[in-house]
Amino acid sequence: MGGSLKLLWVLVVLAVFGTGISLSRLRANPVAFTPPQKVRAVQAIVDQISQVEGERVVRGLATFPTRHTLSGKEGADAAAEWLYKEFLKISQATGGRLSVEKDTWIQPAGNRLPEPATLTNVVATLPGTENPERIIVVSGHYDSRVTDVMDAKSKAPGANDDASGVAVVVELARVMSSQKYPCTVVFAAVTGEEQGLYGSTHMAERFAAENKNVIAMFTNDIVGNSRGENGVKNDKQLRIFSAGYDPTESATQANRRRAWGTDGETPARTLARASLEGVKRYMRGFSLVMVYRNDRYGRGGDHSPFVAKGYAACRFTEMNENWRHQHQDVRTENGVVYGDLPEYVDYLYLKRVTQANAAIIAELASAPPALRSVTLRSDLSPNTTLRWQSTESRTPIAGYEVLWRKTTAPLWEGKKEFPATVTETTLPLSKDDYLFAVRSIGTDGARSLPTIPVSGR
Repeated sequence: MGGSLKLLWVLVVLAVFGTGISLSRLRANPVAFTPPQKVRAVQAIVDQISQVEGERVVRGLATFPTRHTLSGKEGADAAAEWLYKEFLKISQATGGRLSVEKDTWIQPAGNRLPEPATLTNVVATLPGTENPERIIVVSGHYDSRVTDVMDAKSKAPGANDDASGVAVVVELARVMSSQKYPCTVVFAAVTGEEQGLYGSTHMAERFAAENKNVIAMFTNDIVGNSRGENGVKNDKQLRIFSAGYDPTESATQANRRRAWGTDGETPARTLARASLEGVKRYMRGFSLVMVYRNDRYGRGGDHSPFVAKGYAACRFTEMNENWRHQHQDVRTENGVVYGDLPEYVDYLYLKRVTQANAAIIAELASAPPALRSVTLRSDLSPNTTLRWQSTESRTPIAGYEVLWRKTTAPLWEGKKEFPATVTETTLPLSKDDYLFAVRSIGTDGARSLPTIPVSGR
C-alpha cells in the first residue's frame, strides 16, 4: 500500500509540474462560475422601446421651420423649450426621478459664429442610487441646417440630422427613468453641433472642470435612415465610430502602451467592443459594426470633445447615408426631392437603433465599476498570469470575466469567468500573441467595462 501511495504522489507531481501548470494556477481556478448571460431588467428596457414615440419626437422637432443654432426665439430657442417640456413630462410620469435643466451660456464668437450667442443644452439626469459619481452620457443634437451653414432662416426640418438622434435620447429617458440604476445616466439634447460642436464642447468642459467620472459617452447623429443614396438598404446594422488614440495620455503612457502592444486598446475602442457584445446579448437580427475612426472621413461629431478630455466616447451613425437628405435646401430638382424631411426616416430602424443604445447603456448603468487595476506578469513564460483589484463599490460583485483575443483579431475571442474570491489566474496563452482584459460582473450578470492590463512583476 505504501508503494502505491508513493507512485500516486509521483504521478501527481508529474501531472502538475511536467505539463507546465503551476500549483498557484490550480488554486486560482478552484470553482466554476457561470453568471447570467443577460440581465432581465436590461432586456425589459430594450423590449419597451417604442417606434411610435420615436416617430413622434422626430416629427415634433421637424415642425419648427428651422432649428439653426442662430435662429433665435422662433427656432432653436423654441425647440429647446419644447424638449425641456418633453423631459419634464417624462419626469412627472416617473415621480420626479429625472432632474431636468436648460443649461444656458454665452458662447464667444468663433468658427461659424460671427458674434457671441446665447446657446442652450437641454439635459435630463437620472441620478444613480449606489455609485452616482459614475456617469454615462447619451446625446443627440437638436440644431439643424441647410446647404449654407450660416443660413438661419431657410426651412431646415433636420429630421434625420439630427432629430433622429434626439428621439433616441428622449425615448431612452422615457423608458430608463422607470428604473433605478447604481450609475447616473445623463440624457442630453445639445445645440451648436453644425456650427462647431459648441454644445457638446461646453458639456465636456463642464464635466472635466468638475472632475466628473464619465465612464462612457455615446452620441447618436444621423441614425434614422436605412437606405443609402445608392439605393442599398441595411436596417440590420449600425456603425459605431471609435478613436484609436487618447489625446490626454502622457508621453510616458504612450511609450508604455507601444511597448506592451496595446496600441488599439484606447478608452473609445474598449467601449466600442463592449457595445458590440451588449447589443449581441440583447438583440436578435441587429448588430453594431466597428469603424476604426473617430468619425466619418473629414467630419466630426459631439463625442469628439469628450474624447479630447480623455473620456471613453463613441459615435453611432446609420450604415448607409443619403446625402440628398443631409445639409440640403428643401427643394425638388429633376424629379429628385432634396432636404432632411421626416418622410425619409425609417422609424422601425430608428427603434432598433434606440434598442441598441438601451442594451449597452442600461447594462453599463447596472454594472459594478470597472476594475481599479489589472496587471500582467512580465516573465519569460509561454503562459500569461493576470492579477486584478476591484474598485471600491456599493454595487455587489459576483465575479470576474477574463477576456482574450489574438493581436490580429478586432473583437474578444475567448472568455473565462471566476467567482469573486479569485483575483489571479494563469492562462495557457502566450502574452506575445494575445491581448487580455478583465471586467467585473454584478449579481444580476451586468458586465462592467473591461480593464486592460499593465505590465507588472
